[in-house]
Amino acid sequence: MTEEKKSRLPIILGWLFGIVFAVGIGAVWYITSPVFLVTLLSSDNVQSRRWAADELVRQGEGAGKHALGVAMNQSVDLEARRLAIFILGEIHYREATPQLLSFFKGDNPTLQEQSAYALGRMGDASLGPELVGAYDAAPKGLKMKIISALGELSTEPGMALLKRESATNTDETIRGAAAYSYNKLVLEKKKADGAR
Repeated sequence: MTEEKKSRLPIILGWLFGIVFAVGIGAVWYITSPVFLVTLLSSDNVQSRRWAADELVRQGEGAGKHALGVAMNQSVDLEARRLAIFILGEIHYREATPQLLSFFKGDNPTLQEQSAYALGRMGDASLGPELVGAYDAAPKGLKMKIISALGELSTEPGMALLKRESATNTDETIRGAAAYSYNKLVLEKKKADGAR
C-alpha cells in the first residue's frame, strides 16, 4: 500500500464510523419519538403496545397531544384508543379533560371505563361530581372504575359514596374496592393533617 492510500484509510474509517453513529442516533431518536410510539399502540404485538404505552407515559406531557389524537381517532382499533386514554390519565394531560368526559358519557363501555379511571388520575377534584352523578346507573365494570377514580380525588361527595358502598353494597367486589378507595383517602387525609 502506498503512503497516500495509508493516509486516506483513517479518514475513510472516521467517516464510516461517523455515518454509522449518526444513523444509530437517528434510529434511537425515531423509535422513541411520540410520532412512532403512537403507531405501536395499534401493533399486533401486545408487548410492543405495552412498551409504547410505558414509553409515552415516561415521556410525560409532551406525549399528550399524540395520545389524544389516537384516543379520538375512530379508525384505529379499540385497544389502541383505550391505551391512549390510559396514557392521558397517567401523564395528567388536562387538555384532554373535555374529550375524556365525552368518552365517559358515551356509549362504548371500554372507553367509558378507561376514561373514568383517567379522569380520576387527573387529580382534579372538580371532576368528582361527574363521576358520582353517573355511579348509580352505571354497570358493574364502570362502577369499579368510578370507585378507583374517586379514590384518587378527595371530594366530600366521593368520600360519601365510597363510605356508603363500602358499608352497604351487596356485591363483595364493589364493597371491597370502595373500602380500599375510602381507606386510602382517609389515610392520605390523616397524613396531610399530620404534616401541618
